[in-house]
Amino acid sequence: MAPALYTNIFEYEDGTPATTSQLAKDVSTFLRWAAEPDHDNRKRMGIKALSIFSILVLASWYYKRHKWSVLKSRKLAYWATSR
Repeated sequence: MAPALYTNIFEYEDGTPATTSQLAKDVSTFLRWAAEPDHDNRKRMGIKALSIFSILVLASWYYKRHKWSVLKSRKLAYWATSR
């Protein structure tokens, strides 16, 4: 069977040499992109979720330190009562 891709059948705008391996890589990249059309949207939503989650974690950490600092720094004294 004859090869499906030939060298120099395509010319890249940036001057990349159009070798058979480069063309095969481009075809496989396109097929992966075509198989998962929602990949870009999921990636964008994941980045947004991680950024919001990190902001919430930092806010809760700051609130915890502020709220518990009073309890951690107080001194407890127990008075013995005489009966």
